[in-house]
Amino acid sequence: MEMSDPDALNEPKSLDKASPVARVRWWTFFVLIVAGIVVSGLYWMMNGDIWWHLKAGELIRKTGSIPTHNLFTYTNPYSEWIDLHWLFQLGASVVYDTFGTAGLVLTKAILGGTVFAILLGITRDSIPGWLMAVSWLPFVFIYGGRFHVRPEMLSHLYIALTLVILSLHRKGRSGWIWALIPLQILWVNCQGLFILQHCLVGAYAIDWSFNNGSRFLSQSARKVWLVLFAICIASLCNPYGLEGALFPLELLGKMGGEHRELYNLLAGETVGMSSFIERYGFGALLESSTPRWIMIMTPLVIGSVCFASYLDKQLKIYQVILMLGFGYLTWNMNRNASLYSLVWGFVFVESLGVIWKSRSRKSNSEQADAMTPGGVGQGIFALFLVLHLASGVLGIVQEEERTGDFALSRKAGVGEHPWYQHEAAKFIANLPVQANVFASYHGTGFAGLVVYHGFDGKSPNGKRVFADARLEANRVEVLQEFSKWLDQAQENLATAERTLLKYSDTLPILAVGTSDLLRRPRLLEALIAEERWRSVYLSDSPTTGTGVVVFVPDYLARELELEVISLAPLRRSW
Repeated sequence: MEMSDPDALNEPKSLDKASPVARVRWWTFFVLIVAGIVVSGLYWMMNGDIWWHLKAGELIRKTGSIPTHNLFTYTNPYSEWIDLHWLFQLGASVVYDTFGTAGLVLTKAILGGTVFAILLGITRDSIPGWLMAVSWLPFVFIYGGRFHVRPEMLSHLYIALTLVILSLHRKGRSGWIWALIPLQILWVNCQGLFILQHCLVGAYAIDWSFNNGSRFLSQSARKVWLVLFAICIASLCNPYGLEGALFPLELLGKMGGEHRELYNLLAGETVGMSSFIERYGFGALLESSTPRWIMIMTPLVIGSVCFASYLDKQLKIYQVILMLGFGYLTWNMNRNASLYSLVWGFVFVESLGVIWKSRSRKSNSEQADAMTPGGVGQGIFALFLVLHLASGVLGIVQEEERTGDFALSRKAGVGEHPWYQHEAAKFIANLPVQANVFASYHGTGFAGLVVYHGFDGKSPNGKRVFADARLEANRVEVLQEFSKWLDQAQENLATAERTLLKYSDTLPILAVGTSDLLRRPRLLEALIAEERWRSVYLSDSPTTGTGVVVFVPDYLARELELEVISLAPLRRSW
């Protein structure tokens, strides 16, 4: 007979056995938080990466095959591309074609609500509803910083499912642990964070081996280690085999190595806390909502774990490893804040459950076990929670998100943010010639839009870009040239043109963000004066920072009989 966690013998009273009033209160808090998360996710889509994801999904549907080499860039068109997002891309493409952007936004919001519903459900028998709400609310705020239509939203779901399965195993329902294997197969084909399941289960296996009251290699411990081994094997169940299974480690080494500053420049989400403080100062860290909440909650979580360990007379190795591992990930890259919110929130609430259980033992009254701090206090807090969530939903309209060199406000709704320059991308795509495109990086993911509208492997008028947002699919030297090209062009346009001609016999179509040109007036004047370039498209609202100017080589303008567009409106905005 397998050993169970000693804690299971002293579990607090089940919510199902509590009074009807206590159950209603718990479910009220549960519904308020989950509903608040879903509603707060209903804002205009503003993720620049989504378009190349959708194009990849569209190609998978059309061809019936998963990409194995780079398709979208002309600088290294046949290099290896390990696309571990393919299952997400396939699903997103189906949703977008069926329900449009609204379908993607709604799916994101529902998935976010589901993630927290699962995590809240783990604690339903540990702490009362009011304490559960108080505990999770700060982590909900942290999670909101990365609440976008991205492949990682599926990773968040898989993390929550992994945690709940391990929790069930700890409570004696050991058969559930085998569900981690098919979960890993799904995860490895959706997003590169699948490796986190290895970390979660590995930490749990170490803890279980030392803290379940038996020998290190007891039958119970061997079963957990066997599942961990099976998960490692399951990681190979992807279109790329061993290369796919090891790719996250390769990518992590690539982005954290000698070229880290380059990746930080191209993707601000890879900047770590120390780099942020070094660049902008400690005060800027405190002004940012997500880092501020992390700094507040970190000592509280550590303190609760230490106190719970003292009360329980047993250090939770599992919790310590999770805090260290996910704390390091978040400190190293700010994009991992959402992971912090889920895992550290889980550890926090789990520790509070131990503390609450110890407090309940000291009281002989059922009232203390289920109802403190009193119905009136809980009602006041519920009202506060409702008002806060309501203000948070309304605050979507005014909350700013930094993207490149300009800030965008989140707008409530299920549409797309107007920063997407679809008309400009369609203009390029509809040019009746096969051509390459240099789409400057200006925060709007315009290269992805060009790929979405313009790339078709079978079309004679297909378009490929110089570089796009797929940091893993572009060579470092190409990304270096890409990041420096505008500054190089401002200093000497002829030199910059030679950089473009390294990868093609002819000059590409040049799509430059208006924000880039407004910061580089000499470049704008050079492009206007230089006879080799002709401006043929200007966005309707060029001064917003999200517009696009399209230049084509003179020979192409003459061949296609394109009208030259005046850039006077842009010049006047200086």
